[in-house]
Amino acid sequence: MDIYHSREEPDLATTSATVHDIQQLSGNVWRVHLKPLSKYPFKAGQYTELVIEGFSYLYFTIASSPKQPCIELHIQGGSETSDNLIAYLQREDTVELNPASGNCSLDKLAESNSPLLLIASGTGFAQVKAIVEDLIHQRSKRPTYIYWTSYNLSHLYMLKKAEQWAEDFTNIHTTALISEQSHWDDKHKLLVHGIFADHEDDLAQCQAVTCGSPEMVYAVYDMLTAKGFKADHMISDVFDFAPRESK
Repeated sequence: MDIYHSREEPDLATTSATVHDIQQLSGNVWRVHLKPLSKYPFKAGQYTELVIEGFSYLYFTIASSPKQPCIELHIQGGSETSDNLIAYLQREDTVELNPASGNCSLDKLAESNSPLLLIASGTGFAQVKAIVEDLIHQRSKRPTYIYWTSYNLSHLYMLKKAEQWAEDFTNIHTTALISEQSHWDDKHKLLVHGIFADHEDDLAQCQAVTCGSPEMVYAVYDMLTAKGFKADHMISDVFDFAPRESK
């Protein structure tokens, strides 16, 4: 997921990483593998910033678990900045990474074995992927429900992987929601109605990680809490970089 917010602190020491692999997926999404040349600690769900001269605010959710050798990023192409970035990564051998950051790791939620909802739109799936792969590494049996939404099927660029998790692990469930013919508000309602269908009886016990635009995250938050979901059971990067104004 691409994360855009202003830098609040000066850069700390960076970590050099080689551009190990770059591949275009469906929906004009690029998967980039960067291999750090020294230890690069992070928690599943956090994000990194690429430090490249001539570019600003290149924040991306890390799509790999901390146990994997490469830092995986999912970059949505189609904008001038992202296309220039992809071109840069295709011709250069190394990049610098600022320390990982973000408050969207599971240790920010109360410890629980209740159902975990991983709700994503578009490249928000990067965060879902990191968390799921980390749970698999831990041999977690926690009921985990993935809800991934987009306007069309091509933008669900790793759907086969998400569906394979559901086939391989009985505690993981994957739901894909396509809203190509729907209006913006209908897209959010379709997503939340899918969640209600699965969790009508246990919504108050569920915890959630929600990954997407501020509009998507707050729409889902409002609709879920109106039906009994507990407000402090959801975490999202949006709450930090696009907080609502206090009333």
